[in-house]
Amino acid sequence: MLGWAREEVGYSIEQAAEAIGISIETLLAAENGERPLTLNQLRKAAEQYDFPFGYFYLSEPPYEKSFKPVPDFRVEPGLIGVNHYRLGLEIKRVRDRRLIFMDVMASLGTQTESFLLLPETSTENVGITVRERLGISEAELSNLEYDDVYPYWKNKIERDGVLVYESQYIPDESGVLGVAIFYETYPIILLKRGGEYNARKLFTLLHEYAHLLMGRSAINDAVAQTIDQPISNEGQLEAHCNQLAADILVPPTKINPKDYEGLSAAEKMEFLAYKFKVTYTTAAVCLKRFNLITRFELSELIELRRKARKKAQEKKTAEIKIPRENIMRLDMGRPMFRAVLDAYGNGLLDVFDASKILNLRVKKINKLASGSSS
Repeated sequence: MLGWAREEVGYSIEQAAEAIGISIETLLAAENGERPLTLNQLRKAAEQYDFPFGYFYLSEPPYEKSFKPVPDFRVEPGLIGVNHYRLGLEIKRVRDRRLIFMDVMASLGTQTESFLLLPETSTENVGITVRERLGISEAELSNLEYDDVYPYWKNKIERDGVLVYESQYIPDESGVLGVAIFYETYPIILLKRGGEYNARKLFTLLHEYAHLLMGRSAINDAVAQTIDQPISNEGQLEAHCNQLAADILVPPTKINPKDYEGLSAAEKMEFLAYKFKVTYTTAAVCLKRFNLITRFELSELIELRRKARKKAQEKKTAEIKIPRENIMRLDMGRPMFRAVLDAYGNGLLDVFDASKILNLRVKKINKLASGSSS
């Protein structure tokens, strides 16, 4: 069972040993039945594999191996193929959450609809077409505060049948900003959350959504979001996704190059960000897409924003406490939250099951279900 659990998460023997905190030899001996792990080591394995502790005492696997690696489209030197065990664990968790969500939706009698792919012939005004599909309103966007823009787009994409998850535990050393996992129903987007990564969530969200519109799964890093001249098949796909993401956020038909004449790169970024209600970083990426700045200027702008965010972070004297239920909404996704609370309200889940799924206290479930989030 130890070997099955490790392979189901997608860990190599080296990654698993590191995660559990034991030697490779000790883990191999346990998997081969030569020498069992201690009780504490088994508990650690259950935690790191994200499986129930009791699985290790089963005589055979509870289900057939279902692990499928997500295609890796990272392009930054030193990051290509880097597979930190924590990244694999986060991908497993969102896949498991999708299965739970589908079970809850089935119990509610909700009809499942297939996710619609973008027709291959869609080229002209594709950004406008996708905005219409999502129900994006320019009037609504113009009235939003900047902090509300990302949640607005996220909500629209979730309503299109996509499960959007966020995680602060995707390791920095993996370089991963986002993951797209395509399924015919309820495909997944996983985004890295926290610190300077929050400024890139909007473009990353649309980049991963572009992958799903083409029916392609992928793991992406920051450099993959700047590709515009592909030198490989993988690069061609990333360039297409970058173009599509930019076209959705900032439709080319709404860009007038004369508006940007005589402006510095930073001024262009500020103008576009204000006009289209996108973050400065997203504006910089879109400017490069429309050839209004050079690749070198894009790199300078991104570094400028990174320094500005770091400086702003240093000025903060007190950490803002975010309610746990809000964090869980980001981790679990709003569709999961709504479905579990609906199932609890309809008597299909008891309060303990709802508490376990949403990782919240029982009394918090009761308050949320009754409309109070205090």
